[in-house]
Amino acid sequence: MKFFNKERSKLMGGKNIKKYLKYAFGEIILVVIGILIAVGINNWNQRKQLNSANEELQKNIIKQLEKDIAAIENYQRRLDTLQNNYLNFLGKKHDKDKLQGGSLLGTLLFQVNTMDTDTHVIDMIDNAKLNDSKATEKLLNLNSAYKIYLEEIKAVERLIFTTITDNLKEIERTQDWYADFITDLVCTNDCINYLRNNKLHKARIASLRFLYVNGYGQIISALKNDLIGYHRDLQELAE
Repeated sequence: MKFFNKERSKLMGGKNIKKYLKYAFGEIILVVIGILIAVGINNWNQRKQLNSANEELQKNIIKQLEKDIAAIENYQRRLDTLQNNYLNFLGKKHDKDKLQGGSLLGTLLFQVNTMDTDTHVIDMIDNAKLNDSKATEKLLNLNSAYKIYLEEIKAVERLIFTTITDNLKEIERTQDWYADFITDLVCTNDCINYLRNNKLHKARIASLRFLYVNGYGQIISALKNDLIGYHRDLQELAE
């Protein structure tokens, strides 16, 4: 700095404006270059931090996908048991080894047997600052797919809940034994005869089975297959 100050004084003292302007312009160029270098280093550091954060996000998403796939597979086993319970109740061919213990009537009449949906993947992607990479493109596609599937799942769950509720309302409206049944949870002979043999009731149970197996179950199966594909693709990009 002493050297630059000394040179500036010489030029000004000699009234040599052209040389001074050249010198001043040179100083400006040096300052601009210094600023650009500093900005470049800062941008490089930010990109490095962003890429590192995205790599960590990718690893966490892969782990969460493994948990979600395992949860779906566990539910599919439960759904298979529920399917056999329905087939048994409807007098259809079924696997006796897969029947659920306990009250079959309670299971079919009262319980909403749906899967606990997890939004961890959506939350992680929605709250992340993403870089411009193939992995990011894959994560955004995964996020969109997850949201669509969850909307479909919730829609079928609402329909299942409504169907179960309407079935109970119909029994309440038409059957004298309903009050004792809903109070004491004891199914009398009239109750058993109705639930086992009434054609309209069996038709409603058949519709409920269809919603679980052919509606809900197919959506869950499609979700699992897509998650397996995304898991494979993200692992390949991480290697």
